[in-house]
Amino acid sequence: MKLKRRSQEIRMEMTPLIDVIFLLLVFFVFALVLMVRADVLDLQLPRIATGSPSQQTQTIRITLAQDGSILVQGEPTQREQAGESVRLAISQSPDSTVILSADARAPAGALIELADALVVAGITEFSVQGAPAAPPDGAISPNPPDTSDE
Repeated sequence: MKLKRRSQEIRMEMTPLIDVIFLLLVFFVFALVLMVRADVLDLQLPRIATGSPSQQTQTIRITLAQDGSILVQGEPTQREQAGESVRLAISQSPDSTVILSADARAPAGALIELADALVVAGITEFSVQGAPAAPPDGAISPNPPDTSDE
């Protein structure tokens, strides 16, 4: 006696699995793009020998790039609107320190105009950021690094 077999094989469809993998991939790529801010600029800070590291944790950062473009908290803005943008950021976080980071290759006139726009907008207290200069051989740094264990 001959048994009749069904010729259907058990198959696992890969198409839905691949669709889900691609959707997860797209989700994570978009999430990464939104998490990484536009703060990553080719910015060369001027070397300075004086000053001290900022102790403030909350900052409002204004960036002046080499080409003269201005970013407030990573968002591009025009010089005329920079003061208003900073004032809005200060109203949302009143305990923040305003830090102006200007590229060493940026035009000096653009830096002066930006500082003037901030003062006109009523922002008179801001710090200028620079990179620490290496002291000459044998010289004592004006601000030695804090090595105390507190």
